[in-house]
Amino acid sequence: MNNQIIKISGLLIFSFLFLQSCMADLRTKVIKKEGITIENTNKGKAILDRAWKAQGFDKIENHQVYSFKGKDTWKGMLGRMGKVWPDRKSEMNFKYQIGTFDGQVTFLDGKRKGDLAGLQNWNYYEIEDDKTKFRKPNKRIKFGLAAFQYFGEMVDRLRSAPIISYAGEKDFKGKKYDLVFVTWNTEKPHQEADQYIAWINKETGLMEYTQYTIRDNYLKMPGSRAIAGAVEYGDFRNIDGILISFEHTVYGFNVKKKKKKNLHQLIISEFQFDNFDVEELRLDKSLAKGGDFKN
Repeated sequence: MNNQIIKISGLLIFSFLFLQSCMADLRTKVIKKEGITIENTNKGKAILDRAWKAQGFDKIENHQVYSFKGKDTWKGMLGRMGKVWPDRKSEMNFKYQIGTFDGQVTFLDGKRKGDLAGLQNWNYYEIEDDKTKFRKPNKRIKFGLAAFQYFGEMVDRLRSAPIISYAGEKDFKGKKYDLVFVTWNTEKPHQEADQYIAWINKETGLMEYTQYTIRDNYLKMPGSRAIAGAVEYGDFRNIDGILISFEHTVYGFNVKKKKKKNLHQLIISEFQFDNFDVEELRLDKSLAKGGDFKN
């Protein structure tokens, strides 16, 4: 009986994910009604720039690399299906080079304790027993490495997108937000680029939520693969003049009022800039240096 219930629950969740993937479109009423106008583009860029400066990311170019420890917890059936790490609860150490997608994760506990995985110019490698092997990517770990870096640098990364537009306002949990729509190629949903909606607190100027689609995911879903999610940023701390969010709460599909309804939550500790040599992320010196190719 229990196995049958699990199978039915898994089928229902999969069906719901599939329906969400077919409908994932973050365009607000403002975007759908007005399109991407010059006025709204300028307004959206100004709001993003305000958040970028309010969070101190105008100083990010003063640094080359950073590292942090993170505890990531995935919840429930969706968490079991969606987790990007070998365990649903993991403590890890991350290292990243700013302006690239070169990064490493070292597993501090669980099934892969002591192992290290990384990306160098999108080439995946693992280090086990002090031996480095570039190999066919573990799709989940590869996705997690890039996604965790992008989420942490979100307010900086979105500014480089070619399509930016004011997308309206939102009242949520007693706060007022400006919404900014961001994407690439065309504002309509498509399989070549993701969509984002940045929620900028009108009072503080901080980006406290971001909705997003994921078109290139690891769940092997049939048909359209663009699923939707949202991240809530909290516990901002000043590190060398830059406000780093030490709490990333990720929701399935939409922003939720209650944090306990999250899909997974990353709690960061021991964040440091420039505490290791960037060459530690260049294990294969013959590979070209990586760039920011996210879109």
